Amino acid sequence: GGPGKPARARMECEELASHLTRRLQLALAQRGEHAPPAPPTRATDGAGDGSSKRRWSPERLAALLATLPAARLYPELTERAARVLRSWHGRFPAGVWSRFVRIADSGVGRTRQLPKVVKEFNESAPVLARLLAWLEESRAAGDPAVDIVDLCSGFGFLAMFASELAPEGAVECIYLVDQSWPNKSNGSSGFITTEHIYDCGAWRVPLLTLKIDMGKGGDVRGLARHVLCEPRPTLLLGIHLCGALSLRACQLFNEGVLGGFGVTGLILAPCCLPRRQHSQRGFVYDVGGHRFAAAELSSQGSGGGEKGRGVFDTYTEHLLACLRSAEKRREVVHIQSFGGARGHTAAGGAAGGTSDDRDVFLTARAPFRYEQSGSQAPDTSGFGLPVVVEGDGVSQQLTRSQASGA
Repeated sequence: GGPGKPARARMECEELASHLTRRLQLALAQRGEHAPPAPPTRATDGAGDGSSKRRWSPERLAALLATLPAARLYPELTERAARVLRSWHGRFPAGVWSRFVRIADSGVGRTRQLPKVVKEFNESAPVLARLLAWLEESRAAGDPAVDIVDLCSGFGFLAMFASELAPEGAVECIYLVDQSWPNKSNGSSGFITTEHIYDCGAWRVPLLTLKIDMGKGGDVRGLARHVLCEPRPTLLLGIHLCGALSLRACQLFNEGVLGGFGVTGLILAPCCLPRRQHSQRGFVYDVGGHRFAAAELSSQGSGGGEKGRGVFDTYTEHLLACLRSAEKRREVVHIQSFGGARGHTAAGGAAGGTSDDRDVFLTARAPFRYEQSGSQAPDTSGFGLPVVVEGDGVSQQLTRSQASGA
């Protein structure tokens, strides 16, 4: 079932062409001084009746931010985030704002629940801090503006904060990549609304959504063909990527560097282990020439005690080994440790060799190298190859993948 290869390729091209056209329009509109976005009118409030704005005022959100681990680890960044939230409170209509402040589990159970935007800022603070430091270095060195690709972006809070906080002129565009975005080119709906991205005023750095499934090789090649091929440095971000998607992020970094697509950095926060079925089927992964078996992760229970945390450490250490970079690092930042262990632990993990899920951050950097010819289509054949190379049923899948180019 489903569309054949030509139809899929046509849909992919239409989708990416549509968004690249929007990018050009945004770039032209934003030349010169950045004007603040026009405040929404009362008529755009939609389903919101204003109660969410009254309940979650900028003052209350700032007070809540001050209680988070991010406030202690990144005080200046947290103060800037509070100012961003104040501007968003005035900018977005109540119906949109209500989605920002919907209560979400903090990650440590129902004893600590937070508005979604606050929770997401806290969890993304280590990524934002590293990203902003890289951008400041790049600007000081006189390097060209970069593109940022937010992999598996979800609603987009990481990209939204990055747009507001990036140094002036340091970022050309931020792409929000997720399979749940709608595809405007063919009218298909998605699970995530784009109202907050496109309908509430211009962003300081343009944001563009792309409906891309990082688990599909053809989609990954489309991302390389239409986005990474731009002749400028590209930074990849991936926060809380589930299961084997973290392997995909490492693979994308490797191919973007080795293939001369201008990729210069990756900041990755893995979320969880690959699915239990991977071990049951004897899967073996291979990314960047580093091979390991899913059986090494078969304890599961990640985050459910010392054993589970040790298995997650094993997985993230394998991910680090998959990255083909001379400048790479694994770091534990206790950003979700409400009342628990706090601070940074470099490279080897937390004391005792364990770490908390979602507190592990991987970074890799590479010199800028762009070797794509403007006169011919870039060679993206190395992108999106299967990360599983052995296991039950894998040989047939590899054969079909190679035959179809998917």
